[in-house]
Amino acid sequence: MASQKISEFSAITTLASGDFFPVIQASGTTNKRVDVGVLDNRYAAVGSGALAHEALASGNAALAIAVPEQGALASGNAALALAVPEVGALASGNAALTDVASKYAIAGGPITGVVTTQSQSIGEVTTTALTSGVITFDFGAGNNFDITLGGNSTLQTPTTPSGGQTGTITIRQDGTGSRTLAYSGGWQFSGGTAPTLTTTASGTDVLSYYCSTPSEIQAVLTTDLQ
Repeated sequence: MASQKISEFSAITTLASGDFFPVIQASGTTNKRVDVGVLDNRYAAVGSGALAHEALASGNAALAIAVPEQGALASGNAALALAVPEVGALASGNAALTDVASKYAIAGGPITGVVTTQSQSIGEVTTTALTSGVITFDFGAGNNFDITLGGNSTLQTPTTPSGGQTGTITIRQDGTGSRTLAYSGGWQFSGGTAPTLTTTASGTDVLSYYCSTPSEIQAVLTTDLQ
């Protein structure tokens, strides 16, 4: 066969078992072929009639990848190491995912749809080992709190509460007991009367609350939990 340039060969668009790539010998006089099995790692047969390349060249337009929820890749992606994020990370040089705006930010934010938790939804508990005097919780940092009273105290209006926020405050007596807790600011109770804590040594009560507005916190005390 007369020598030909690679560009003059008929295009191979698919690979099946036993297919080969034609190449030109250095002398340019003889056509040779190389079985797909001896190709280097840049190419791999992924089944009859298919060919995969380890990296996509720069400029590939929108590509649907194997994980539908990730959407399509924007044009200009340099290389993809793997298609499944659970297996590995995308190689450097990838342009932004077109649907990234629809993903939930890890830093938080509003969710407009219904949220269904199939396992557990856990709110961490902020614990204060021993306290007395004026107590001011930061509701912007958490919902659930656990305190041990070491003296008579007053529960102030928390900082940065949000309307619709709920949570619990576990209130423990120390080994001495007889510690009291007063309330000021936006705390509201049934009949307008603040509840009385269990005063026995090491006694435990739980104050459950709901913020109807940032300045109104409705609460119910469950006493003497054992």
